[in-house]
Amino acid sequence: MYDTFIKHLKSYKSTKISLGQFETWADPQTTYPQFHRAMQTLLDNQILIPVRSSGTNAKNPPLPMAYRIQKSVLSQPIKQAIKQAQLCFHPSIRLDVYFRLAESRWSKDLPYIQQVHDYLTQRGFPQSEATAPERSFHLVGDEKWIDEKGGRKLLEAIGVWEQLKVTAMPDPLMFAVHLQQVGEKQGIYRHLIVENKTTYYAILPILSSLPYATLIYGAGWKVVSGIDGLSEQLGVGRDARHQFEYFGDLDHEGLAIWHALSQKCGAVPAVELYRALLRQQASTGKGGQRVNGNAIEQFISFFSEEERTQVSALLKNKEYVPQEAIPAEALRNRLLDSAAERREEKGSGA
Repeated sequence: MYDTFIKHLKSYKSTKISLGQFETWADPQTTYPQFHRAMQTLLDNQILIPVRSSGTNAKNPPLPMAYRIQKSVLSQPIKQAIKQAQLCFHPSIRLDVYFRLAESRWSKDLPYIQQVHDYLTQRGFPQSEATAPERSFHLVGDEKWIDEKGGRKLLEAIGVWEQLKVTAMPDPLMFAVHLQQVGEKQGIYRHLIVENKTTYYAILPILSSLPYATLIYGAGWKVVSGIDGLSEQLGVGRDARHQFEYFGDLDHEGLAIWHALSQKCGAVPAVELYRALLRQQASTGKGGQRVNGNAIEQFISFFSEEERTQVSALLKNKEYVPQEAIPAEALRNRLLDSAAERREEKGSGA
């Protein structure tokens, strides 16, 4: 019961309180000796100071009818916890603001502050700018945290926002244009996004033979912020409709980038290319990447059960397959064969 009273007192607005208020907080099954013991503990710990002029109740042993709440004493444990955390966290993290905020805010933010501490301890402050989704993923494993879940507010509160170099102005997209596809002013423009530069240059020579309006070099996370500017950069008008396929490294970060794009513009995995990637030799060495369970679950839903098992096992074993594992010629042949199959299906009316 003592803990119940403490919980209520922390959110109680006034510094004065009646005995009757405590009676409303007490469990109906509580006996008076139990109630008295909890109240006496609050008095002994100097959380409550009796108001003598209000008298006592008529029970034995008696209890004062009114009290003053010592807010400073009540908050002392949490203040000690904050002080202790300040000694343990990265020196750039400042926790002073939490002395003025509700204890619930401290409890809510603490797991994220711990992750920011881990990031700074392991990597230090970044030397170059990054988009909010990229920095979010690397900090806490959630690409939406900074922009949509209060991450920026927390980072500002603990004094590290500026040093994390989160860019508010995304880089323009880098892409090659298939002029015939764009010139036909189709109802829907299809685009292939690739994560890495090597893959971009491997595909570029055959772009004119593919059904894509553009081949977009994603440059890792940069594409997530830059994709909003595609219609304007391409000159097709903001009302144009787009379909995106994405091909990245088969690792946690590659899947997280795809997942962020999927949520933002409906991008789907370039399934045939990933199937070709699954036939390549896996590598090790990226065990420290953040894991996004939602990204994995949604990604593997595009594949057969056997392929889902293969991807899950690969990631669980901390293995990965980079895009470059597919030889350039084999990559081009796979895309050309797929384009030919689609033309045949279209020609047959399938």
